[in-house]
Amino acid sequence: MSKLDSLIRQAEIIKLARRKAFDWEILENHLARKEEDLDRELIISKRTFSRDLAEINEFFGISIKFDFKSSQYAIDTEGSSEQNIQLLEVFDTLQLFGKRGKVPSYVFMEQKVAKGTEYFSTIINAIEHSKKIQITYGKYWKWETEERILKPLALKEFKHRWYLLAYDENDQFKVFALDRVHEISLTKERFKVNRKIDFEAYFRDLFGVINKTDNPVEEVVLTFPEFKGRYIKSLPLHASQEILVDDDQILTIRLRVKIEYELIAEILSHGDEVRVDAPERLKEIVRKKARNIVGGKIR
Repeated sequence: MSKLDSLIRQAEIIKLARRKAFDWEILENHLARKEEDLDRELIISKRTFSRDLAEINEFFGISIKFDFKSSQYAIDTEGSSEQNIQLLEVFDTLQLFGKRGKVPSYVFMEQKVAKGTEYFSTIINAIEHSKKIQITYGKYWKWETEERILKPLALKEFKHRWYLLAYDENDQFKVFALDRVHEISLTKERFKVNRKIDFEAYFRDLFGVINKTDNPVEEVVLTFPEFKGRYIKSLPLHASQEILVDDDQILTIRLRVKIEYELIAEILSHGDEVRVDAPERLKEIVRKKARNIVGGKIR
């Protein structure tokens, strides 16, 4: 049995577990159907299944456990990371289109591919071994580039863009967009982090990556018409999203976030299908920018 067969089988086990709890018979039937559909060797022994569960936990960060009360296997939500499901989605796409050699003409994929991913291996190597990196970086408001020596800490994705979180030459925490990196190289110089950053806490109250430390967290209240509201419910704007009103006419939500450029841009992107109810400061910002759209000064 090939390694690819093992990965495909493990992906199928995860997808089954995400849909429902299952016993051994349900799993056997599912793998038998998929074996025929995919023309792969997927049916396994219980011993191999136990090994699969361990590898699924290690690679995908998803814990599937046996519940003795129901005599079924199910995902342990407390011991699992839903973020790693992205790995499964990428693998599914590669598996589907890899056999064809190209994306079929009837499948239309997003054209905005995140740039900078070619630097991942160097950055991850630097983070794991605490080594400084040198980058050639171009800012949006400058034509020229600059050389920077950085202490890389983490990577962050937001809206099809990847960002490098790092300390700069002056030990100031900075965020660098990878699509502005022209060159990158790993140095031999190691570094120690004197100030550890809790990135979960750092990004908790943000919509995006901009975080001005003196900017307070505020309660933002937005109202959408019923149809747009369905979209907002299916794809929440922020982890703090709380529904205040949800009837046949409107959806009103509350967010606990900092009011930064990226949040304002997101609100404006919904046009006349959103109303800012609070706070007053945000209402005034959006009001001014809306006036500028129809004849005001471009800033």
